Amino acid sequence: MLIIATTSASLPILIKQLLDSTFIQKDSALLQTTLLAMITLFIVRSVASSISIYTTTKASGQLGIDLRRDMFNKLLTLPVSFYTHFNKKSEVDRLVSSINQITHHTTRHITILVQDGLTIIGLVICILYLNHELTLLLLLVSPLPILIIQMTHDHLNKFNQKNLCASDNLIQHLLQSIQHCREIRLNGGQDHESHRLSKIAEPIYHAEIQQALSRAVLIPAGQITIALILIAMIYFLTQQIPDNPLSLDKAGAFLAAALLFINPIQRIANTPKQLEQDQRNIETLFLFLDQVSEQDTGTRSLEHVAGKLTFEQVRFCHDTQTKPILRHLNLTIKPHEAIVFTGYTDAEKNALIDLVLRLRQPTSGKILVDDQPLTEIQLNNLHANIGIITKDAALLDEKVAGNIAYGAMKCASEAKITAAAHASHAMEFIRQMPEGLQTRIGRNGARISKEQCQKIAIARVLLKNPSILILDEISATNQLDADDLCHALERLMQNRTTLIFNQDVPHLKKIDRVVVLKNGCITQNFTQGNAD
Repeated sequence: MLIIATTSASLPILIKQLLDSTFIQKDSALLQTTLLAMITLFIVRSVASSISIYTTTKASGQLGIDLRRDMFNKLLTLPVSFYTHFNKKSEVDRLVSSINQITHHTTRHITILVQDGLTIIGLVICILYLNHELTLLLLLVSPLPILIIQMTHDHLNKFNQKNLCASDNLIQHLLQSIQHCREIRLNGGQDHESHRLSKIAEPIYHAEIQQALSRAVLIPAGQITIALILIAMIYFLTQQIPDNPLSLDKAGAFLAAALLFINPIQRIANTPKQLEQDQRNIETLFLFLDQVSEQDTGTRSLEHVAGKLTFEQVRFCHDTQTKPILRHLNLTIKPHEAIVFTGYTDAEKNALIDLVLRLRQPTSGKILVDDQPLTEIQLNNLHANIGIITKDAALLDEKVAGNIAYGAMKCASEAKITAAAHASHAMEFIRQMPEGLQTRIGRNGARISKEQCQKIAIARVLLKNPSILILDEISATNQLDADDLCHALERLMQNRTTLIFNQDVPHLKKIDRVVVLKNGCITQNFTQGNAD
């Protein structure tokens, strides 16, 4: 940027030298040297401009990477309650769009302020060198054209705002008419409504006419004013030449410097308004980043979890609701016991799973793991001892091996990954894939079936080897897949405390009890033998 500013400030000096060698000294050798110097100057400027564009773009890209990483980290560490009011599609779109605009605009504004600021300083030094008396005149006059342009734009923008307000008003009335279209048609009010809407739309026409009249007057007036200022400066320069305070070569160089002033000053003058517009995007992003992440209040680290779960008078309701989702929940699950929950609503099931995972806190009561309060166990330690498989297994657009050895298990050996795939019956279809465990499965497991996704999810939990297992409505679409899935699940459930959520009791060999949830309470709690 400094090189670009230096070349801009040096150009009037070379123009002075060019005019001097051409019209005053009439020295062809000096003329050739000057032209060669100008060519070199433009080459240096072009190279510096290329480097500047590349480096600022790289800086912009790095800023985008950092902001997106901060957004991802925040999005994945917020309390689950935050997502209750989080419109996923629109909010994520808005955040991504804000980051894109911030990264592009911020580097552009910095470039303008630094590069154009240095250019203006260089040009001021240049004109001081050319003529001390005219420097003050140029500094006083040069902002006038910029001021005239800005005032014209500001005045025209007022009419744009009026037009937008009138359009918003018309849209509101149109929506109201559409909402009441039955009554309008039933009462024969179409003509009346059309006339009313036409009246409401008239301000749009008036705003457009006023804007056109303003443009017709202000733009030519501004152009004439700027032209008069330039003519006055040229006249002043021509009056200086005969008296010899300002020679022809200095006059040409001075005029070139004056013209080079215009664009940098105009860009810097526009920057505050552009920053004001970008402020909304910056506020949107940083209001989100300022959200408080989930805090881990646990202090205890359990070496090994046996798998005992105890619910003591657990009651839970959302912050925005007074009616509890779960109430008076009293239940003890022994280590390695398999329990099926049925009769629940989606809200009850999700609340119970979130409470066990400590993604939510009970409104009252407490949950114990191995007789230790759940809130006192370190969150990472707790999650390391719990595995979950859902009906829509979360798979990445990654290799099969990467999906099995996911997250904290990413350093697992290939032998362990293969053993887990065999145990989950996933190896049967993995062998048929083009690259086996190194085959990419596509976005959301697009290249494999639902049952195959579930088997990969089972292999992942087998590799993790947790003490507590949660099965969330696992099912198969055909009998053959169902048999394979049952065998894999039975292998997975061995020596683990298992919570099975399914509206129908699944055909699994090891089911110790069935718990029926209704209206947030346990209405029945019986062994599998009694259920039969």
